[in-house]
Amino acid sequence: MERGIRRVDLAYAQLASSEIARDMNRDVVLELIRARQPISRADLARLSGLQRSTVSLIVEDLIEEDWIRQGAVVRRPRGRRPTQLNLNDNLAIIVCDVRPAQAVVAVVDLNGRFLGRESLPRFFRSGESYCANRGTYEEAAGEAFAEVL
Repeated sequence: MERGIRRVDLAYAQLASSEIARDMNRDVVLELIRARQPISRADLARLSGLQRSTVSLIVEDLIEEDWIRQGAVVRRPRGRRPTQLNLNDNLAIIVCDVRPAQAVVAVVDLNGRFLGRESLPRFFRSGESYCANRGTYEEAAGEAFAEVL
C-alpha cells in the first residue's frame, strides 16, 4: 500500500470561471440578506468574507434587479450611517410540486411564506408529459396567484 499524498488527476478538473465565482458570491450575499435581514453592506462584507467593494457591486445589481430593497438608515454615535437591506417582499415565486396523485401549485414570497396555494389531481396518465397538460397547471397557478391579489 502506497502512503503519502496521492496525485490528483487534473485532466477532468475545471477551474471556476469569473462568472461562476460571481454567481456564487451573489448567492452568498442574497442568502445572508435573507437569513439576517435587515443587514448592512458592512455586515455582509464581514460575514461573507468578501471585499466591501465586491459586496457593494453585488448589492447594487440586486437592487437594480429589484431582488432587494434599501431600508432605514441606522444612526450610529460615530462613523458612516449604514443603510439596512431587506428582500423585496413584493416579489413572489410560483412553485409546482407534482406527485403521482396530485399537483400543488403555490405562490411564495422570497422569505418562503406561502401566499396562495391550489391543489389539483393529476389529470394525465403515466407516460404523458407535463407539456401535454400545461394549460391545467397554468390555470392552477393563476388561481393560486389570484388568492394573493
